[in-house]
Amino acid sequence: MGFGFGKKMSYEEYDRLEEKHGALWWIGRIITLILVCGTVGILFWRIFTSGDPKDLKGLQPNQPLADAYSAARAEDKELTVYYNEQLPNITYEKGRRGYFSAQRVRFIEEANQVQVLFRYNNSTIRHLREDYALDEMPNRSDDLYDITLYVAYDLTPDDPTDNAGNDPAAVKFVRYQPTSVVAETKGLYNYRYLVFDGLDMTVTDNPVLAVYMDIYYKGDVRYLEEDGGKDPYSALIIYDYAAEKTPYELTKKDREALSAWKSAKAE
Repeated sequence: MGFGFGKKMSYEEYDRLEEKHGALWWIGRIITLILVCGTVGILFWRIFTSGDPKDLKGLQPNQPLADAYSAARAEDKELTVYYNEQLPNITYEKGRRGYFSAQRVRFIEEANQVQVLFRYNNSTIRHLREDYALDEMPNRSDDLYDITLYVAYDLTPDDPTDNAGNDPAAVKFVRYQPTSVVAETKGLYNYRYLVFDGLDMTVTDNPVLAVYMDIYYKGDVRYLEEDGGKDPYSALIIYDYAAEKTPYELTKKDREALSAWKSAKAE
């Protein structure tokens, strides 16, 4: 006769088992019950804490985006929004694999804007402490990372053979700082929603070749283009001119957020 929870037993059977095995039988059942309940609890916790924060799932309105949206609506058009779905969205470089990810990358042409949901796990903070030999563990609420876009422009668009190198005569790099940053935490993850303005993806004389997201530790920011500059702590490529553009259609939530933002500004 098994002791499984799925097998129903009569009171007489319980009495016989208790008499035969004594307290050890009950202790075993209690421990098993605790383990089952604990496992189920962890599963439910992971389910309910998974997924990105609700208020960071849509586009974040600002003036350039609202103006572009209004202009498009006036002409009965839609905004041109896309991303490179085939590009990896997590860091893969040696020693930094899986440290960071870029979720919901959106290039919005008419607004000359890029929006990115940047995410990292609590374990990344522990690695940061190890990598920089910090005396104390940084708090997850601290503003730890300097995040910028490092954009490569083609100075010789008629000659695609020189695009792979960093010859300054062929490729120019420009760094873009975020216009706004929204910070949130959920479960084990830390989020930064970043908006970058002023990046024109439609230029043809010096077209964009690639867009990199450079991630520096704020205690050690020395950009590559500066004297004594160094490589970023980690980096992601979020746009490659050779990669397919995956269209993104504004959701109902996106449109409602833009309308609400415009109405609030009009008051």
